[in-house]
Amino acid sequence: MSTSDVRNIDSLQRLRTGVLAMADSWEKTLQEIRIAIHRADQYFGDEVPRYWRHQTELAERELTEAKDNLQQKEAAARAGDRVSAMEARKRVAAAKTRLDLCRDRQRTAKSLAIEIRHQCDELLGPLADMTEHSDNRLPAAAIKLGTLLEWLHRYADAAQMPASPDEGLSASRSEMPSDPPPID
Repeated sequence: MSTSDVRNIDSLQRLRTGVLAMADSWEKTLQEIRIAIHRADQYFGDEVPRYWRHQTELAERELTEAKDNLQQKEAAARAGDRVSAMEARKRVAAAKTRLDLCRDRQRTAKSLAIEIRHQCDELLGPLADMTEHSDNRLPAAAIKLGTLLEWLHRYADAAQMPASPDEGLSASRSEMPSDPPPID
């Protein structure tokens, strides 16, 4: 067994407590990060495409209405009966421009949703590793440290028991705890 020079068991106990506190803190923080990733994925993957799909539908209806209005104005039997269709033509042009914009934004939203989903998936990998540490490895290390602390306390208690030097030599050999189990 290797030798060590432990001077303060209480500091090791504080380390154990700190490891457990860090594991708990990490768990909470990682949960918040997972929630934020899920929200971003949902927003860019569902809400933004849905919004632009709806806007595209509205723009298509608006264009259809503008074209119908223009046709009605241009359909007069005689040239003298025709109402000026300049405003109707401007409305059709604006509706076409808006429809083109909405379609472009809809395409952009789809490609953005794919990229955001890819980035979220890439974040979840390292996040799973950190979750493994906070849920399993840090608590396991604290348990091992707790076991070692127990052995150190036993050792310290056994070392302080003898009242005389002669008793100390025989007591130290017979009452000292056996070696702690090996650490993995």
